[in-house]
Amino acid sequence: MEYGVRNIAAFVAGLTFIAALVPAVAQDSSFLGDRLTALFFAEVDYREREDKGDDGFIIGQGVAQFNFRFNQKFSLFTELTATSKKNADFKSDIERMFVRYDFSDQYKLSAGRYHTPLGYWNSSFHHGAWLQTTISRPQTSKYGSNIIPIHFVGVLIEGNISESGFGYKAGFGNGRSGKINHPGDFSHSGDGNARLVALNYRGIGSNRFNAGISLYIDKIERRLEPEIDEELFNAYVAFGGDSPEIIIEYTHSNHDSSLGEGDVNSLYGQFAYRLHGRANNFKAYFRAEKIDVEDNNPLLGGLQLDYEGVIAGMKWEISPSIALKAEVRREEFDDDKGVLNSFWLQLTYVFAQ
Repeated sequence: MEYGVRNIAAFVAGLTFIAALVPAVAQDSSFLGDRLTALFFAEVDYREREDKGDDGFIIGQGVAQFNFRFNQKFSLFTELTATSKKNADFKSDIERMFVRYDFSDQYKLSAGRYHTPLGYWNSSFHHGAWLQTTISRPQTSKYGSNIIPIHFVGVLIEGNISESGFGYKAGFGNGRSGKINHPGDFSHSGDGNARLVALNYRGIGSNRFNAGISLYIDKIERRLEPEIDEELFNAYVAFGGDSPEIIIEYTHSNHDSSLGEGDVNSLYGQFAYRLHGRANNFKAYFRAEKIDVEDNNPLLGGLQLDYEGVIAGMKWEISPSIALKAEVRREEFDDDKGVLNSFWLQLTYVFAQ
């Protein structure tokens, strides 16, 4: 407990120092003012869940993102979070941290800790709930998910393909650790590196159409268990605008070991639409999701991860930096407790410097 208090105190002190430093240096373009950009996010949630405890107010995640450009080509990005934990102190983490060198728009080389560039949501929406329309991420890509590896530690090359609107990403790194929903920050769990490749199309100009496919391959080794081969495929289409916002994302994975083989299939669709006229600050949304894990899957089969859920809500942009979201949820988890109905509220805001 004492260590946790010191840990979060040091984290907050560091953020306070940086927050105080940023406005000062921003006035001095000869120092950091034209090199450092920062974003700060925070949220407060309220949840009321049928036949389930832990209702009430929740202090949400605090986030700080910093991007420092050493010059026009070389940069360092860092994302820090402080997350409230049940019956415990806040937990502070470095969620993303990587250095990148931009040879050109076609070739950008980086190394560090990323959100795995797998699919649309995990590549587009990072920590800071203000960034996304809904209160929470899809169950497939929620933080701590077992379905996909949320984080990836390694090397990544990415860029645009000419001026066609197509882009690519390719990388290798540590992948999952022995605890499968944690990244391999210190080492890889298996004999080889995780590898990934992605191809995407992003509409040019006012066309906000997005589409992409990606493939992730890993070998997972857990104590006293056979090594498991993981192959994960993702495909998505999305319109990133406000009227409408449409996201459809499908994920399929196969896990194979000497003990057996099994698949995982996940699909969600999200639709949102900004109202017009005097109601322009309101955005209505709806999302449906289904996850199906085969019982004989050697990695995930025994974790009760099957899920069906529907959410509907409204986002009210009170100001350019503050938003209030309200949503109702109807979910069924694979825990023999039946359907869970709930109501969620979230006040989220961002400060940019």
